[in-house]
Amino acid sequence: MSGPKYGQILLGKIRRMKLMKELDTALEKRECNALVNKQNALQHKFDKFFEEHPTDKIIGVLNDAKKAGCEKMPQYQKLMKYLLRYERLSSFTCNTEGDSKALTSERKNSVERYFEMGNIWHIMSEEISSLKKAVENRRNIEKESSAPDTTAFEATLSSEKVDELYEKIIEETVSDKNFSEIKAFAESVISSVKYDEETKERILKERLNGITLERNSSDNTEEIEALTAKYEALCEYLSKDVNSAVTGNIHALRDEVNALYAEAEQKTMGEYITDSVRDIMERIGYDIIGSNTVSTPKHTTQKDYYEFSETSVINVSSNEEGAVLFEVLGKSESGEISPAEKRAVKDDMDKFCPDYDKVKALLSEYDLSVTDERTCEADERYVRAVSEEFLSKTEKRRAKKSRRMTYDE
Repeated sequence: MSGPKYGQILLGKIRRMKLMKELDTALEKRECNALVNKQNALQHKFDKFFEEHPTDKIIGVLNDAKKAGCEKMPQYQKLMKYLLRYERLSSFTCNTEGDSKALTSERKNSVERYFEMGNIWHIMSEEISSLKKAVENRRNIEKESSAPDTTAFEATLSSEKVDELYEKIIEETVSDKNFSEIKAFAESVISSVKYDEETKERILKERLNGITLERNSSDNTEEIEALTAKYEALCEYLSKDVNSAVTGNIHALRDEVNALYAEAEQKTMGEYITDSVRDIMERIGYDIIGSNTVSTPKHTTQKDYYEFSETSVINVSSNEEGAVLFEVLGKSESGEISPAEKRAVKDDMDKFCPDYDKVKALLSEYDLSVTDERTCEADERYVRAVSEEFLSKTEKRRAKKSRRMTYDE
């Protein structure tokens, strides 16, 4: 039975576990690299923002207010509070140390601090105008003993309770990306002439409770970050393009990560089988003279060609699911083969039989075995030819020598 030989190569449990550990290690490294790159890019945004938004003007307004004796004004105290927060954030560094889990947590924290930075600057920009107006009013009082101008926004906060609820909403959402919308809603409630104080309190309290509920029920930012890093790592490992329609959608990410991980498992095992068979063929004396990859929607098949005789080559084909073929092919300049050449190839089929048995025997050293084996007798009707021109154009590869992937490794 020395004609074409088909079979399914199976991995042993120990080897499979080792390969999956290697895969997880490779993916973990890619996830960490992706997260570190994102952290570095975000750090650049931080640095650029602080460079383009210095606090000199704010400090000048505060000093001017202090000279005017306005330190106890709510506008002064609020601006000072946010200035101190802003300055603390200016020394914030996006952490790039740790494993993917730690980096994912750090990534979430960094993104929140980034939004907080921008939102605090927005608050301070508004408070500068409010404080300037308050200082001007104080000076007018001192010069003319006139009534203070109450057009500043804080004057619309007509009760301590309303003011307290507004500040709680600001504090709760200052790190959120939708801060501006929430702040605008709260201000519209406070400044509305349609609502009395009790109604304003009720609306703001409901919004504050809603913010807490929304955060508790839908805060999946960290999971999205982790899944995105896994998805991008898998795409890199499988040489696929990242689909922007998937990123940001937690349900699509979960499904895609599961599907791609299964594909990565198959790829890892398929590559191990291919490398192992190459190593075995080299060990028993074969030289690889050509190699090419054939991809279909269902499978990727690796075809390796080994020198056998003046008239024949050995074709060893395997795919990611472990299906394997050993076949003696005739060599021909044109791809056609004469009756005499067919007889010679048929004889080579018989000659290859002992080496095929050696291959099967050596597979166990790699924790591999052949199942569902189907062999055909040596017969001229199974003779196919491969052109020498085709072989000369295929990629020349040699079996990997970087490590012997044997069972007792």
